[in-house]
Amino acid sequence: MREYRFQATNDTVEALRKLRAAWRGMSVAEHDVTVILQDGSAVRISVDTAEVEDQFEAFRLSAEVVPTPGVFGVPVEDFISGGNDIVLFTGVTWSEPQGSVRAEGLGEGAVMHFSGHPAQLSETAEVVCITTDAFVVASSVGRGMLIRTGLRPGSVEVERDPEKVRAFLLERGYES
Repeated sequence: MREYRFQATNDTVEALRKLRAAWRGMSVAEHDVTVILQDGSAVRISVDTAEVEDQFEAFRLSAEVVPTPGVFGVPVEDFISGGNDIVLFTGVTWSEPQGSVRAEGLGEGAVMHFSGHPAQLSETAEVVCITTDAFVVASSVGRGMLIRTGLRPGSVEVERDPEKVRAFLLERGYES
């Protein structure tokens, strides 16, 4: 197995730490999420792509502090007081060798790519890339918001439903 790493940079971690502060609002688009903070700064979350090997891409979350975009976004009541906590999660993308996975419609020489969490990694994986694919923001009032790489390449998904956030946390082995 060939293993690579494409995880959050120090700059991304520092930008995400700003999300601990009080929020003014949030703007969600297909390819990015921008959180506007009470202090007037903004944090934009998007997806970085790396071609790890020929025809094998990996995706990670990226965050940066940006000038306030001139809009306040939709208020997010649970996060307006500050005191939020951020938990980053490790994901994994892998490819299976030809013949180890059977799927209808795949031609000769086709390779299947999978993404999930490390516990889902197949023993027959040929190429593996460890990524930072998600994070949860937990508010001081006990609510959570999941932000993660989307199913479409380059997209970002936001989940606020408490049951779905809880299911994600349990699936990833996070219990506190």
